[in-house]
Amino acid sequence: MNIKYEEAGWNCKDFLLLSNELDEYLNGAIGGEEKREKYKGFNHLDTMDYVIIAYEESKPVGCGALRKYSEESMEIKRVFVREAYRKNGVAAEIMERLISRAREQGYQNMILETGEFLPASVRLYTRLGFERIQNYGAYVNMEESLCMGMKIK
Repeated sequence: MNIKYEEAGWNCKDFLLLSNELDEYLNGAIGGEEKREKYKGFNHLDTMDYVIIAYEESKPVGCGALRKYSEESMEIKRVFVREAYRKNGVAAEIMERLISRAREQGYQNMILETGEFLPASVRLYTRLGFERIQNYGAYVNMEESLCMGMKIK
């Protein structure tokens, strides 16, 4: 598998496509779009500060994004890899590149929100050094949310 990684804007058609696929995947994993309705306001693509897309040849196979959360913290958003490309290190490489970008920009912390219903994602984040933290921001009163963070400085 020959995967290349490219920076893109939030409005890149491949990022939009993969983000829609991520939403469909999450709807299936949690049991329907109506159960994710309250999350829609937290994933506005036009608020992403940095986007990376993984390609096999010219086919988009995965993505991830960063959004500034505070002066010290960058939030990881929209990490997704198409099923046929999972378990090949694509998600880990996307995450490493996101972490490196935040570190280069002088951020001290990375945070993210996921759910226990995504055990493969939780395992990946844990393997990369993320630990469970108190739910932050809009996720404070959402019991199904699992927030994680790590220091990068």
